[in-house]
Amino acid sequence: MKIILSRKGVDSSAGGFASPVFPDGQMISIPIPDKRSNVRYRDLIAADNNRSVGKLVRDLSNSKLNTAAKVHVDPDLNRDSLDRDSNWQPLFGQCGAAQTHLHSLNVGHGDLFLFFGWFRRVEWHKRRWRYMTGAPDEHVLFGWLQIDSVEPVENIMQSEELTWMRYHPHCLADFAGSNVIYTASKHLSWSRKKLPGAGLFKCYRDELRLTQPGATRSHWQLPRWMHPQDRHTSLSYHADIKRWQRTDKFALLRSAARGQEFVLDLADYPEGVKWVRSLLARNIAL
Repeated sequence: MKIILSRKGVDSSAGGFASPVFPDGQMISIPIPDKRSNVRYRDLIAADNNRSVGKLVRDLSNSKLNTAAKVHVDPDLNRDSLDRDSNWQPLFGQCGAAQTHLHSLNVGHGDLFLFFGWFRRVEWHKRRWRYMTGAPDEHVLFGWLQIDSVEPVENIMQSEELTWMRYHPHCLADFAGSNVIYTASKHLSWSRKKLPGAGLFKCYRDELRLTQPGATRSHWQLPRWMHPQDRHTSLSYHADIKRWQRTDKFALLRSAARGQEFVLDLADYPEGVKWVRSLLARNIAL
């Protein structure tokens, strides 16, 4: 099995603001704007708390984006965020250089995306959401998707059985290079409790945080076993050993500023199998 740390949601270049962590610990990943989309921010309902994503975007972007702005809903992990076809299942689209990278590393059935993004704590003040003064900027894991299949968009557009997938933004516009959609497995393949194959982590927890406490968000504090010393492979885009440090408890990494998909082959990191299964089992249950 491979895990893919996949950078998604609004960031400094797409949207220009961080996704929120609320006072009760709940968090919402806000998708990036996309003028080619058929969906607007005001159409989205956040998972399990009935919060309007449109208002969040307007407040946190200081009205640079309004509720009518169009949005790239991808990864699409929450059934309740939009009206759905009865056949709907969680999906994630990728294309161009990022998809070429995934394909070159043979990412496919059974592999696991762990989605992360830029988050910051917010508070309610004078009838609007604002970032808390002094709240750190952090990279945080917010969702997962175990791959069932990889469907080229050109096949989706020709298949009568996959018409329900054509709402996805990767089917609505021309994207450079390879353009595919990853479908989610119904359940995690190793789960005796039949945990869902994709979804969102509801609440912020320290174990979902990638960023090293007290550091800028691109400086990560990872499990010690992720350090590539004495391994045959490394987290992709991070082969330079100078990016890494190792302490008694952690592997510290200066993460790559560019790149969306960072792949780690657990065949070379067997300790990671227990880690990822435990991480998901604990956080899906919340």
